[in-house]
Amino acid sequence: MPFNFIAIARDVSIVFGLVLASSFAAAQIVQGMGEEVTPIVIGLSNIFWGTVGFTISGCLARVQRFKHLFIVAIGLWLVSFVNVAAGLTPLPVWAVGFLLILVMMGLGGGLSYLFVPTPQAEPSASDGHTNPLTEESGPKS
Repeated sequence: MPFNFIAIARDVSIVFGLVLASSFAAAQIVQGMGEEVTPIVIGLSNIFWGTVGFTISGCLARVQRFKHLFIVAIGLWLVSFVNVAAGLTPLPVWAVGFLLILVMMGLGGGLSYLFVPTPQAEPSASDGHTNPLTEESGPKS
């Protein structure tokens, strides 16, 4: 499978953007309620919206879906290193975080099949099968 770097960058951006925006929104909502923002709140938000992002990515990919999603997962994990550089995430947590990204990828990829099934290949004329929608009716002259 040749890599479509534009599609990969698009999908990494979709998932990263959803996770980033949801983390910010979750923190604002929890703080607005007068509660303390805990890693569990941010984590649950990230899991939910990361899964939504991978679902969108899977719907856009259609063919070789899980190969594409796996590459997107690697890209997301590498881009998320910005959290380590900013001091928001310890390095060991970031390293193990790839497992969580794989869970989101699996859930989102599976859900994407509910919205966009895998396209079926059309049988060719040389394989002996005929397409009933294109057959002419009546005797041939």
